[in-house]
Amino acid sequence: MENEKDAISLKEAYPLTDEEGKKLQPYTFTIQNLCEEKANYTVKVEKLKRKGKEETTILDSKYVAIEVNEGQKEILGDYTKGRSTYEGEEYESIEAREIVKGTIEGKGTKEYKIRLWMDESVEATEETMNKSFISKIVVDGNLNELAEYNEPILHGTDPVLKEELVPVVIDDTGKVTKANTKEEWYNYEEKRWANAVILTNNKTADNYKEGEQILESDIESYFVWIPRYNYKLFNTTNFTYTASTEGEVASPQIIEVRFGTKETNDKNKNECTTPGESGNIGNCNNGDWMTHPAFLAFPNTKGLWVGKFETGYKGATSTTTAQHNINNSKQVIIKPNVYSWRSIQVSNAYQTSFGYKRELESHMMKNTEWGAVAYLQQSLYGSHESVRINNNRAYLTGYAAVNKPTCGYTATNETCNKYEEVNLGTGMNAQDGTYTLNYFNSKSVSASTTGNYYGIYDMSGGSVEYMMAVMVDENGKPSSGRNSLYNSGFNGTLTCPNCAEGTLKPDGTTEVKDGIDFPRESKYYDTYKYSKSANDYTNGILGDASSEMGPFKNAVYTPTNGEEAQTRHISGWYDEDILPIIYGFPWIMRGLGTSHGIGAGIFSLDRAYGNLSNVRSFRIVLAL
Repeated sequence: MENEKDAISLKEAYPLTDEEGKKLQPYTFTIQNLCEEKANYTVKVEKLKRKGKEETTILDSKYVAIEVNEGQKEILGDYTKGRSTYEGEEYESIEAREIVKGTIEGKGTKEYKIRLWMDESVEATEETMNKSFISKIVVDGNLNELAEYNEPILHGTDPVLKEELVPVVIDDTGKVTKANTKEEWYNYEEKRWANAVILTNNKTADNYKEGEQILESDIESYFVWIPRYNYKLFNTTNFTYTASTEGEVASPQIIEVRFGTKETNDKNKNECTTPGESGNIGNCNNGDWMTHPAFLAFPNTKGLWVGKFETGYKGATSTTTAQHNINNSKQVIIKPNVYSWRSIQVSNAYQTSFGYKRELESHMMKNTEWGAVAYLQQSLYGSHESVRINNNRAYLTGYAAVNKPTCGYTATNETCNKYEEVNLGTGMNAQDGTYTLNYFNSKSVSASTTGNYYGIYDMSGGSVEYMMAVMVDENGKPSSGRNSLYNSGFNGTLTCPNCAEGTLKPDGTTEVKDGIDFPRESKYYDTYKYSKSANDYTNGILGDASSEMGPFKNAVYTPTNGEEAQTRHISGWYDEDILPIIYGFPWIMRGLGTSHGIGAGIFSLDRAYGNLSNVRSFRIVLAL
């Protein structure tokens, strides 16, 4: 393998913005495997010093930005340290950072482009002034037994495989094969997120060889890995709302993320502490880096395995047979082209999720966890565009609209927002409709968070998904729901006990006492402050993909059939609906439904009672 080029130097350099750094002439090199067999390789940036000279004038790697193959900027000092190997006539290596690891086929080649610059966050201090940085690109290769694959940009947050999780790769037709974990089976830089499946029919990973197709009938559940990451704050204050359709809104932007287990709690390093409660931004400012709160609830986790689809009801053969308000983990199925499990109270959705795979820390998805997926989708590692709606009115998972909707909610199924019921067949035999496409149609990837088969589906449309996220009552305790008729099934205060619902009148009960208790551990749910304001857009948690999408305004859609106009509260992020919780509607829902049109999406949010509904479902997450 080729393993040596001229040194890369930063002499008389000064801090550059990311935009300036990305315009630098890249250092380009090619790795070639001259052997017939595949081989491992590691690309290292080795920091050099002159032989016999002191090291006091060398710039620390934590101040050096690096970009690999036009990807997102990283900090060189965050990469794993490797073994220093370079020694020349004039220079010797004092530090090695492993920036790329991979496998290359026999006689294969791979090209890399690398840019280095002093990061824009660097300030003029004794640590940074009058320093130099000289480095060498070194490539190590070997034909020994291949090591477990990992991706250096993940900085140690590579997917964790335990118990029943079987690593898989998915081709451009949706076909699933068992992955060889010693070869590249995911690549976040190329938007191929790690996927794993849990098998059914008493099948285990041993029933399949590496590279062998896994039958769809043998798969019980699909999961997608969300690596632990920090993100750069971009909107910590502009949570305002105006009732005007002419109000100001923000445009979608790329959200900067950097993977790793490093905590962000040192303001001197341009970082901030995650706020401990909703509406409190603590000492966080735009431009600071913050550990995403979804990962802080499970402090030892390297990431989250997120259900690739809404949770389905195993064995359901129609839309109605997937409606059950029960706690039964044995009925869980998470795969494409199955009927979404609906008409379930939050308490039963929580118990079902919690009991699904206890050894894998299974639990019902929280709002901050939804936010973690949404922000990764909106980064350079995701599709960073509007996620296409699932407009299958039969609530089959994994479907995608043929065309992007152009109007908001309409119950009249107008041309601008066509949805239809397609419920013939399941699995590989699922049907396409005129306006909706099943998962195994390759065009369905418009509904994926990555724009390919490696992402997460049903985060726009399909069923409206309950989050395990609730408003507290006036005493700071989690609320159960609205009143005795409409609640979650959890024990707790009812926030609007005397509110009548049409002809149904509640009995005035102020508290649910015959339900189940909230989880003893708060890591399994998010709480939001008590509020009586219908438009309190400050009532969010940084990272949960709600308040930070502001400012917010109204949008009005008038159906062409003369029905009453619909007023929507939207953000500028793809014109999706965001309606914050209020004391009478204390539970959060995400994604919205099939008929919400342009208002549905990964950044949409609505409020609810927590009761069962035939349009609401839930999602399961594993924390490892």
